[in-house]
Amino acid sequence: MISPDIWLFWWAFWCYLVAFALFSVYLATGKERVGWFGAAVTGLGVVPQTVGFFIRWVLSQHYPLSNMYEYLAIMSWMAALTMGIVLWRYRRLKVAALISPIVFMLMVAASLLPKEINMQLMPALQSYWLTIHVTLAAIASGSLAVGAITSFLYLVHDPGVAQKANPLSGAAGRAALSLGIGFPLAFAVVLGVLGALPSSAATLLSESNQIGAIGSALAAFGMGAPLGAIGWTLAYRRARNRDAKVSGGGYLAAVAFLSFLLGALVTGILVKLKLFAVTEGSPFRIFEFFGLSWILTVPIFVVFNRFFRYRKPLAGLNLDRRLLDEISSGTIKLGYPLYTVGALFAGAIWAEQAWGSFWSWDPKEVGALIIWLFYSGFLHARLQRGWTGTKSAVLSLAGFGMILLSFFGNYFFGGLHAYT
Repeated sequence: MISPDIWLFWWAFWCYLVAFALFSVYLATGKERVGWFGAAVTGLGVVPQTVGFFIRWVLSQHYPLSNMYEYLAIMSWMAALTMGIVLWRYRRLKVAALISPIVFMLMVAASLLPKEINMQLMPALQSYWLTIHVTLAAIASGSLAVGAITSFLYLVHDPGVAQKANPLSGAAGRAALSLGIGFPLAFAVVLGVLGALPSSAATLLSESNQIGAIGSALAAFGMGAPLGAIGWTLAYRRARNRDAKVSGGGYLAAVAFLSFLLGALVTGILVKLKLFAVTEGSPFRIFEFFGLSWILTVPIFVVFNRFFRYRKPLAGLNLDRRLLDEISSGTIKLGYPLYTVGALFAGAIWAEQAWGSFWSWDPKEVGALIIWLFYSGFLHARLQRGWTGTKSAVLSLAGFGMILLSFFGNYFFGGLHAYT
């Protein structure tokens, strides 16, 4: 029997889906009545999600932020709330409509996670400092997610991109794709020749028996994936050096970021459906995941690049890029202090109470510190060095990528936070 809080989660899920569809119709037709209806449906989704949170609290008899599903649900709730704040503050339906996908995507990710209620908490979780720590970290992450999506919109809505030379067309494009696949493949081949392939026995689940070699190959390919990204960068720089009209580095970074996220999402769905599995207990399992994700990223990038450059889906919206930059900066300024207090200070106090030490070099702790240092540098660069516009937007996407890696890193790195 499904508990009431899960029913309410699915009610919110379908509300956000309907709102996303209504916003899509609004963007296609320009009918503001449809857009405001979408905003109202989003509000209707926030209500059952909020009520479901408190019902889950009562049913579990403890604060419901003890696993990844609950954390991600709060992130989506905060993203929806932030969208409402943006709509109230700026009265820009178009911006709210373009934030709606991130709300729904967070709900989709939450829907894929186990939703069982933890009735018995380990002693380490029985602390009000955990409540402060996880709540503020989740709310901050939701705010930073909105900053990332507005940064993405800023980058792909560059009017000059379509008017300037495409750095990934013709020979340059073929070189970029060749380097994107060729560098990781060459890296894997070199490891194979040297007999240094990762000792992984990942399984490809099917009617046939296990195919252990695929895991080793994917792990090696995933380890070389950063070289593929460097290959794309080299191809872009070479094209720009040859032709002064070439531009759009920030735009390409945004499309590559979206492509990799979608590739990782597809890989995650394959794992959920048990069509693909990464090796349990292998230190290289994250590279197996990255390997398949990168293989999927390349064709997705080709499709998205043509879609955003030639179809120009945002061209008719006449978005104010300065407003997008302001919203991105504002949401990050909101999320940063919450993350500082929640993820770092409250987390350190909780760790001292639970394990007797403020710092234990747990993977999640190290990740939180790296994220905090990155956003500290981001705000310094923006406020003191004047890094606004494209530079700021690219950094915002990179920061959110770190948040996602830290969040899902529990599946790969283990540590004291592995229970979540």
